[in-house]
Amino acid sequence: MNAANIENLSEFYKSLNDTEVLRAQSMIQAAPQIIEDKLSYDMSAESIKAANDAIKHIELNRKMVTLPIDAYKKSIMDVEKDIVAPLKAYIEHRKQMMIDYSNELAVKKAVADAKIAQDAADALKSAVTSDVSGIFATFTDATTTTTLELDHTKNIRISKKAEIVGEVDWATLLWTLMQAEMFDVAELLRKLPKAMEITKIDRINGIELTEVKTQVIR
Repeated sequence: MNAANIENLSEFYKSLNDTEVLRAQSMIQAAPQIIEDKLSYDMSAESIKAANDAIKHIELNRKMVTLPIDAYKKSIMDVEKDIVAPLKAYIEHRKQMMIDYSNELAVKKAVADAKIAQDAADALKSAVTSDVSGIFATFTDATTTTTLELDHTKNIRISKKAEIVGEVDWATLLWTLMQAEMFDVAELLRKLPKAMEITKIDRINGIELTEVKTQVIR
């Protein structure tokens, strides 16, 4: 840390006890316990403004310390990104190559298994009773062999993803997510009043719009 940063750090710690902060703390302590008249209301407003001013004062001094660090951090991350990006690209590309190879093996196995099954069926048609056990043994061994060929590709995780490919039944989609408790209803309701205002929808069954007051201190 250079001299300028040390000085800024010192100023930050000093700011924690500057006049703005001490004034805010004093006003908070003197604030009435309840708001019951214009005086207690105005005192509350003034104490809130003082607290906000104290926060801004501390944040300003903190930024004097952290902004150079943030800039340095970004420069380091940019260097990291230049090295890491091609490595990540290689990983994704190589993984896809492994999946493609696994898919090719699966197709080959399916073809081989189908041929073995057909050969066994053909052999059974012309076999005498004494030959049947031997045919089944041969069939089982051959199937095992084709299965073993896929053993080295077993570390593949298969997952599903949903994509829109046509007209969506949104009602069923939303119902499914909500029934599984995987839908953020709170986030949906948070945006709904604004959406209703934009689309000029006055009422939705099962939904009640209520006014929430927020005190603004100017």
